[in-house]
Amino acid sequence: MKPIYISATKQDTGKTTVTLGLFQALLDLGYNVGYMKPVGQRYVEFEGQHVDEDAVLARQVFALTDPPADMSTIAIERGFTANYIFNRDPKPLEDRVMAAFERLTAAHDLVVIEGTGHAGVGSCFDLSNARVAEMFDAKVLILTKGGIGRAIDEIALSLHLFREHDVHVLGAILNKTLPEKLQKVTHAVHQGLKNIGTQLLGVLPYEPRLLYPRMEQVVKEVDGHILSGADAIDNRVERIVVAAMAPDHVGKYLNRETLVIAPGDRLDDSLVSVILEASSPVSGLVLSGGFEPKSSLLALLGQAGVPVVLCAEDTYSVAKRLNEMHFKIRTEDTDKVETAKRLVRDSIDVEALVRELA
Repeated sequence: MKPIYISATKQDTGKTTVTLGLFQALLDLGYNVGYMKPVGQRYVEFEGQHVDEDAVLARQVFALTDPPADMSTIAIERGFTANYIFNRDPKPLEDRVMAAFERLTAAHDLVVIEGTGHAGVGSCFDLSNARVAEMFDAKVLILTKGGIGRAIDEIALSLHLFREHDVHVLGAILNKTLPEKLQKVTHAVHQGLKNIGTQLLGVLPYEPRLLYPRMEQVVKEVDGHILSGADAIDNRVERIVVAAMAPDHVGKYLNRETLVIAPGDRLDDSLVSVILEASSPVSGLVLSGGFEPKSSLLALLGQAGVPVVLCAEDTYSVAKRLNEMHFKIRTEDTDKVETAKRLVRDSIDVEALVRELA
């Protein structure tokens, strides 16, 4: 059976969500499925090696036993690209990727390959998604965000590069589609893709909770440390509020699962009272500027299950960083993993995909 390659039109389209859901659906159909991310841009230390974080996630969620170095063959380290450009030699990289791929295909009925970004990502070191899909003789799914004009335009661009490499594109999937526009978008994109010679394979509705981080991830992102409330570090964050107004006005914005950002030297009894008396529990408090408040205030917040995090950056920089950050699904995010599985199960005809891969 041909391997299936999951590409996208850009970052943050939800490749990991679709990969997890598709992998589970294939397992449910009785297939022995393998996973591979040939080129990864974000790696972690795993079993003494640099392994892409998505490969670690797939390995842990599905209890895979293949060597981590086969599942995540090339993890792009700092300086890798510049060094390659001036010392260009694609053969060692291609040989390494192909050897890992052949071991995986020998061990599994079907391999799901998760790409990195759009079709051209990796061209700077001769391993673009299109080139890797060509090497593997894989069939490709192109994933993009829900919409009509932009979605079709972006798919057309990726489609062109895959065709330049003689890669068979099965079709496209729309992700993060607003539920109230789903029917309209589906109807228009179905015809729009037909016009450019491909097909729409599924439309996944927007699930905002897939994007919500936990306080533990917030701590890492702002390079902060916990002053109190460490027991509640798993709190989920749905909204962010900057407490740049009078404390009694802040309370109006403290809805469900809110993270409050405030300068450390502005935390006083009034603001703490507002946080503690909010109609919905506050998920956490990030204090900017490196100013540590009174220990009595920290104790009150900690006892109420509000993690307090101190960081050195100014308030604007902290808020900007957190608003722009894309938090990845982690193994412990079991609710997100189950949501990903459900979305694919409900939105994509996986049995039809399998028939195309045979």
